[in-house]
Amino acid sequence: MNSSCPVKAASMLAFLAISLMTLTACAALRASASYTQDTPIVRGVRVYGGANESAPPIVLRSSNDNASTNDDRNASNGAILGASYVTVELDVQANFMPTFMVRFVHCDALWREDSQNIIINTPLLRTTNVDVRQASFVSKYFTHRAVFTAPNNEVQLQFSGNWKAKIYEQHDPTTVLAEARFFVVEQVGACALGLISDTYRPTIGGTSMAAYTMEASIQAPSEYVDINFQTVQIFRNNRWHEPRIITQNNDLTRTEILYNKGAATTVLGFTTAQKRFRIAGIPAENEYRIVDISNPAFAPAGSAAIRLAPLADIRRNGGVNFVPANDGALITRNVTSGNDEYVFVEFILDPEQNPTSKELFVVGSFNNWQAQAAWKLEYDTTTRLYRLKQWIRRGRHNYLYATGRTNPTTKAIEEVSFEECEGNVLSANHTFYALYYYQNPNNGRYDALYGVSAINASRRTR
Repeated sequence: MNSSCPVKAASMLAFLAISLMTLTACAALRASASYTQDTPIVRGVRVYGGANESAPPIVLRSSNDNASTNDDRNASNGAILGASYVTVELDVQANFMPTFMVRFVHCDALWREDSQNIIINTPLLRTTNVDVRQASFVSKYFTHRAVFTAPNNEVQLQFSGNWKAKIYEQHDPTTVLAEARFFVVEQVGACALGLISDTYRPTIGGTSMAAYTMEASIQAPSEYVDINFQTVQIFRNNRWHEPRIITQNNDLTRTEILYNKGAATTVLGFTTAQKRFRIAGIPAENEYRIVDISNPAFAPAGSAAIRLAPLADIRRNGGVNFVPANDGALITRNVTSGNDEYVFVEFILDPEQNPTSKELFVVGSFNNWQAQAAWKLEYDTTTRLYRLKQWIRRGRHNYLYATGRTNPTTKAIEEVSFEECEGNVLSANHTFYALYYYQNPNNGRYDALYGVSAINASRRTR
């Protein structure tokens, strides 16, 4: 019996060695760039303020509102200015339960990362505090939803400005799976955004000339140097990739021309301790179209695309919705957890015998209001209709049809316009936000955000 012990021991050691080699090989395979079976596929990203899916992705460091609402409102028109934190939702498809790591990066006013500023961007600005949950058993398009907040108990954002949340899988901290953008604002002065009706020159014949002139003003304490308040960016609510830039910073001139499309801008220096940023000729645009697939009885899930109406959408240049839109937001509060999924939907636009000479896209709350190649409609010469089939998350969406042109080199969608399909109407229920950037000379010099104001075009008080 004793003589067999060394044999058994040797066998056991050999078995352990083989097991260790197998585990090591598997770990190396998972870490390799060529291993893609378990790499999550990102289906959708959503960012909003606090627990309110209608709120802008703005963290107000000076917010003192109670935790039940978690937002700060402009008393003049009810617009939400910000919250004490932002919520990020990430829908992914993965074979196994994914684990994520999020790194937070401060950016300048143009979203260029301040990677050389180690004072603001430190390796400690990361979190693994990400709640990952299994999707509903009926879901076919995504398998898990990851949710995290910022700031949280692991990360405190000490500096105001533009921030990116870059999402990685924990076993591969070099590949960015998705990116979420949000703003951190420190309200240092009294800010206001005014709006008056105006006109502009459309590029498409027959389009209404309805437009706005806006003026953003800030009255800051004396310790802030007025010349350092160089830039204001104005956004329509939930369309955070379309800034209207008013600036004294020469570095932003090309971007100003790109986004403003000829709109006149003026910066007036402090007179009575106030600085004003004015922009004229912003198209009013039309009220958003609505697609409501909250109810699975109306929009059942399945592999066949759902046609949302008996008739196709048509061009429009005025009028209002019988039911108000949601200011560009996705609303999911009426969707139960068991029906929280993506639905295959067909968008159809009738060009009324006059197809556009440009490319046609659908943009809305289902794709963060960005014209993308995957959301391009194709013209059917047989039916003479534009068509697109796409998966969208169950809920109440707002959307519009946009024309554009794909850059053959960069593949970016340029010259995006809503004139041809949507037109303009001054009664549209759009909320505009002004963000005030201060070029802070301290802490390695960075673009701080020292103010936010808002106004709703249909509820304006001046």
